[in-house]
Amino acid sequence: MIDQPPPELRRIQILAHVRRNGGASISQLAREYSISPVTVHRDLEVLATEGLITRIRGGARAIEGDARGVETDFMKRARQNPAGKYVIAAQALREIADGSTIFIDHSTSSLALARQLERHPPKTLTIVTNSPAIAYELHESTIHLVVTPGEVDQVMRLISGGWTEDFLTRLHFQAAFVSAAGLSLERGLTTTRQSLAGTLRAARAVSQRTVALIDSTKVGRDSLLTIFTAQEPEEIITDEGVTPAVVADYRGAGVNLVVAQPNPAAVR
Repeated sequence: MIDQPPPELRRIQILAHVRRNGGASISQLAREYSISPVTVHRDLEVLATEGLITRIRGGARAIEGDARGVETDFMKRARQNPAGKYVIAAQALREIADGSTIFIDHSTSSLALARQLERHPPKTLTIVTNSPAIAYELHESTIHLVVTPGEVDQVMRLISGGWTEDFLTRLHFQAAFVSAAGLSLERGLTTTRQSLAGTLRAARAVSQRTVALIDSTKVGRDSLLTIFTAQEPEEIITDEGVTPAVVADYRGAGVNLVVAQPNPAAVR
């Protein structure tokens, strides 16, 4: 039996194939990666939902931007460091206890975590999210899924605003998993959206602990608005793209920075 990569890494390979060739049929991809047409169909649906490809009858076509020829923010984020996000998500998964209630934000790092939860479903878990994409991704019957109310940002694919914040104040989480556009010691975790900053602060306020999922491409970057200081999350998980010197700087400043390690059994 051929050893297959995890679904997240397989989708990365399929996406690269479609982009390299301008498109591909389901039968071609099934032969190329030794998987069933049903699996290919499911992977293409996920990639299309993220805005990374265009679904056509019998396959997929590469896409450079949205219908207006403009690449959305969500599409850009989804294309950045997918392998790092996979490793970060695997680390975060180990910190989720059966029976708990957690918040997962709209980020593509959290989307990777949702896929890990689908692949390794808990016995029981309640997830609250402000992400339509994550709501689409989760199908396990053991996961009780709650989507926040609020205003939908079609560019960033998230739900935020006053209704979202008011809703979150009535809840309680064992953990909140969040991300940001950038992370630095000077500015902390940052974003471009005021409404999003308010949503994530509201989630943190009702969580026993907050875990930030920050891939290495965001470390050392600043955006417009500070969400939290670097020290406020109980843990920040990143990938091996950060240098030992940077890790030492953050830890020396009191930041609980964890560098996720690839799992040799899961990553070929």
